[in-house]
Amino acid sequence: MNTETQIMTVEDSNQIQLSRRKFLVSMAGGLGGLFIGFMLPTTGLRWGLSEAEAAILDDPLAGQTIQDVNAWIKISTSGSIELLFGSCEMGQGTMTGLAQLLAEELKVGWDQIDIRRPDTSELPTTSASAKFNYIVPTSKAPASTTFWYGTGGSSGISRRWYPLRIAGAQAREVLVKQAMDRQGDAERSHYSVAKGVVNYLNGNVSNQWTYGQLVETTLASVDFSKIDPTTYLTPIDAFQIIGQPLPRPDIPLKVNGSAKFGIDIMLPGMVFAAIKHCPTIGGTLGITPNKPSGALALVPCKALDNRGAIVKDSINAVAIVASDTWTAMKLAKGLSVSWKLPVSTATVDSASILSKATALMSTSPNSTTPLWLAESRDTSGHVTAPISNLTTTNADSIFRTETSVNEAINAFGKTLQATFSLPYVAHATMEVMNCTVSIIFSGTTLTKCEIWAPSQNPGAVQTTAFNYFTAMGTPLTKDQIVVHTTFLGGGLGRKIEQDYIYQALQVALAVKKPVKLTWSREEDSAHDLYRPMALINVKAGLTESNEIAGCSYRVVTPSISWQRSGIKTSLDSQAVEGAVQSLYNMGSSLTEWVPMDNDSAAIPVGFWRSVGASLNVFAYESMIDMLAQKAGIDPLTFRLKIVSDDRARKILEKIEIHDWWDGFNPSHAWGMAIGKAFGTTVAEVFEISLSSTGSIKVHRVLCVVDCGIVVNPDSVEAQMQGGIIHGMNAALYGKTTFNKGVAQQTNFGSTSTSLRMLKLNQAPDIRVEIMKNSFEPTGTGEPGVPPVAPALANAYARVLATATTPAGKRVTSLPLTP
Repeated sequence: MNTETQIMTVEDSNQIQLSRRKFLVSMAGGLGGLFIGFMLPTTGLRWGLSEAEAAILDDPLAGQTIQDVNAWIKISTSGSIELLFGSCEMGQGTMTGLAQLLAEELKVGWDQIDIRRPDTSELPTTSASAKFNYIVPTSKAPASTTFWYGTGGSSGISRRWYPLRIAGAQAREVLVKQAMDRQGDAERSHYSVAKGVVNYLNGNVSNQWTYGQLVETTLASVDFSKIDPTTYLTPIDAFQIIGQPLPRPDIPLKVNGSAKFGIDIMLPGMVFAAIKHCPTIGGTLGITPNKPSGALALVPCKALDNRGAIVKDSINAVAIVASDTWTAMKLAKGLSVSWKLPVSTATVDSASILSKATALMSTSPNSTTPLWLAESRDTSGHVTAPISNLTTTNADSIFRTETSVNEAINAFGKTLQATFSLPYVAHATMEVMNCTVSIIFSGTTLTKCEIWAPSQNPGAVQTTAFNYFTAMGTPLTKDQIVVHTTFLGGGLGRKIEQDYIYQALQVALAVKKPVKLTWSREEDSAHDLYRPMALINVKAGLTESNEIAGCSYRVVTPSISWQRSGIKTSLDSQAVEGAVQSLYNMGSSLTEWVPMDNDSAAIPVGFWRSVGASLNVFAYESMIDMLAQKAGIDPLTFRLKIVSDDRARKILEKIEIHDWWDGFNPSHAWGMAIGKAFGTTVAEVFEISLSSTGSIKVHRVLCVVDCGIVVNPDSVEAQMQGGIIHGMNAALYGKTTFNKGVAQQTNFGSTSTSLRMLKLNQAPDIRVEIMKNSFEPTGTGEPGVPPVAPALANAYARVLATATTPAGKRVTSLPLTP
């Protein structure tokens, strides 16, 4: 008989003490084995927290607490070890790094860890696992445990650095306590652990037990309050697995074709659907068309959210269901649909949006137009907190700050001013949006829903289904909604969204058969949630000694968070990321944000790899190069002159003496940029030339990255290389323009009216240098992107320089290739 007995209670304090939590152990007879449940944070770094705090705290979702459980360590009597965690793998190598963290603290070989993405119904209280011992926070009963998880914010390793290591160490100590009880000796110094074996040695007496042997019976009490994290976590200088370039287990699967992406899912009796949206953003279905010949069904689909011009619950698409995907896509493409268009398309038209952004650029603090002073610094380095002009007091304060900064800029007569513009950019993941749904009925009663999706946010997928079925009057519990996370053929932030999931649910309920919904490339490109456009104005001045006297930076851009939430009362930190917390001494400076809401820009926007930093670092680092040119100083030397961040200085010094320069072709030009995003600082130097037709040829790139302690250097190198290629594509070609609400670039091609992509023969030689230090790990998935555009633009300005025009051709609009 299974009995549940609380054997240990330790309350959390109000301070961060990761080991001092309340735990319970459920006793189990017979099968044995061990589950340890814990919380792995689900979001990226947050402003206002130290990096250590941000790595261990989490933004609780509605109904959740910090002690909720979304991950499990499972140790079987055979000695097999699994980490059950709802992470997604989209090429970033997170699963390998997580295995390294766990193996280091569990003291097992890396190849002994199997990381598995469980479905959302898999709990230690179900099926055969119900007889396992389990340890969870007492605030959560195991039956309510969730595998809620979101992959984004470059947080795959950085935010799990402490929680996963501590969970591994706690599991290790549970097993050591079990060995102590068997041996009858409670002196911890008599025990050591290596390769999944607990060894005992006291004088001439020795013994050993495998982990599998130690979980064969019920567990003993372990009081974690008596374990100091500083003593039971492995010291940095003793790491054996962390820091090693271990291979990624997902790569062989992708090479041999056995990896299952969302688009690969096949189920018995499945039908296939393709979507057709109203081409005009914000348009809705006028008249439901007849089902075309050859189709199995036609299903009108509602919009999930208010996003830009799209209105929640409006019918803005129809799905065609057929016996195969190709047939469904052909029928959808050929379907004639009567759409009801918005009265005005000015807010979804590129030219109109740019015109409105230009007007907003001159916003006065004392106007009724919202304006945020995101940051201001005086010459002593004092930084003010963000304020908006919503009150007269704040508006007056912003006006005084602007006046003071402008006086500093103009004090020595060596000034510059420039305006930068960036377009909307599509994600263009290689795997288009797709989702497979199977629903099961008992008679007329809905009893279960299974979903297979290449999602960055499987917890949200479950919630989307739960809310949908509840609204339809066919409610399911969350235990009845099972989400299987497949491999992702690219995520880039797009697959955090739920629009394609919601459509697949609607189609499945309508046809009552397993269905796979797949978007065509044209639909994927024309109905994205795009990286926001931006218009940025910078003004800066130099002192007589060519220091920066002052800088005024203003960005006009839509807010992703405002559009998603509808709440417009706070500063969107993503809008100014890369333009605040400068790496340089900027004198008297300010950074302002003028938001564009749906009244001026109603294109749906979403998170895109590196988000706001990809906008602002382009303008900021272009400005730094322009100031270097005005000062008559080499761009690298100028940066070394003005840099204030110690870690950034070391990166620049590394670049200055790097042997990469030995291979530089003097007939080429170079440009550089440095930026910080998601806690990681990256500098890049591009070597370029122009072809006979005037197109940019990138020959070599040097990338120097400081991401703190490196868990897997091969993964970091790959992330930098991938980020640079992604950034090159966006800088050279990336744009989506809109004419009266209709996207103009909808499929791959080689012209300005298509989605242009880098080809293999355009890929440069990329050399990645990783700085070595003992700082806590920071993100690596996105920070390689932001420096690319300014480094390319800075190189482009140099390559076009002539004796008669020493300033060269400074390109201040992206993409660099019209």
